[in-house]
Amino acid sequence: MAKKIGARMILYLYLAVFLTRIGFGSVTILFPLYLPAGAFQVGLILALYPIAEAVSAMPVGRLADRMSRKKLHLTGMTLITILTAAIGFTRNFLNVSVLHALMGVSAAMAAVTSLTLLGDATKQTNRGKKMGGFDLANLGGYGLGFGVGSVLVTAFASRLSEAFWITSGIFLFTSILATKFLVEPVRSDELNQPGIRRRRIGSKIRPVLPVWLGQTIILGMYFLLPKAFKDANITLTGQMLIFLGAIGGLFALGAIVFGHISDKVGRTKIMVLGAIGEFGFLVLFGWSFPYFLTYALILAPLFFLASAIAPAILSYVSDISGKARRGSANGLYSVVLSIGMAIGNILGGFVSEFGVQWIFFAGAGILFPSIIVSSSLLRKK
Repeated sequence: MAKKIGARMILYLYLAVFLTRIGFGSVTILFPLYLPAGAFQVGLILALYPIAEAVSAMPVGRLADRMSRKKLHLTGMTLITILTAAIGFTRNFLNVSVLHALMGVSAAMAAVTSLTLLGDATKQTNRGKKMGGFDLANLGGYGLGFGVGSVLVTAFASRLSEAFWITSGIFLFTSILATKFLVEPVRSDELNQPGIRRRRIGSKIRPVLPVWLGQTIILGMYFLLPKAFKDANITLTGQMLIFLGAIGGLFALGAIVFGHISDKVGRTKIMVLGAIGEFGFLVLFGWSFPYFLTYALILAPLFFLASAIAPAILSYVSDISGKARRGSANGLYSVVLSIGMAIGNILGGFVSEFGVQWIFFAGAGILFPSIIVSSSLLRKK
């Protein structure tokens, strides 16, 4: 029975992250067109979300180690629903900025608890594969969200506020599902028992942080790619769309494949392998742009390797923390994610003014020293 409940909860977490990322992906497409602002200003507003998430992630993580993780998750989802709907009622630059920042706080509550609950529901021997599934749902939701956002932009071109209300409905549906399907493998009274072992995680988590920070900065810059393509007057051909869809599918598949491999050979080895693959992809894509299709057979496997980074690090964080510190560890993970995304949003808005390829060159310039530093720290462990 307990195994059945755990499987049901994992499926809920996959569905929850999938649906919420559809919502966030839609908002990413809607924002640049909803606000009367330039690319750099849009980048700044987008950056407020991860900045607020970064500031609140550690306190949320500590709360998740002391109180009901389910209640904290539900609170975050409820706030996201309300705040997204509220954005549809205003286009005032200041109002939207404040609401978007508050969304970052509520996202920290939902994201940190999701990762913590997933860590609670898995074992070290299968955690990589399960985290790969989580990452697949995450990426798939974002990808579909970009598509949904594009449809909403077209369907509600003259009334974009309604598109935010529809997105809010997605979050509301996810919140309702949580009340029915979410359970707690580790209850709050277990976490607060006298004498429970609380592991020291600082020295263990430090070696993976440089690569994770580099990866999240790159992810933040990627959010500016749709606008960069549009500003460069580049039309995506059928061949380009097929290629982008193919490497997106490979990336999603790789999250599960490399997550499973990390269960067998170790998390940090797979992380470094993935980072090297992504570095190669960034350099080659930037150098060959806009004729990147010529190198499709090289770019595709490099991007496939890049999918190893997230599931390896997610699993590593849960492995080293234990149930008593898992919320705090995932809070730290989310802080790095949020800071990286904020830097990436701002940096992407800046470098995209010089051309699409500079987003990739900037990413390669950030990731290379990150690999060197992480590899050096891992050798010293």
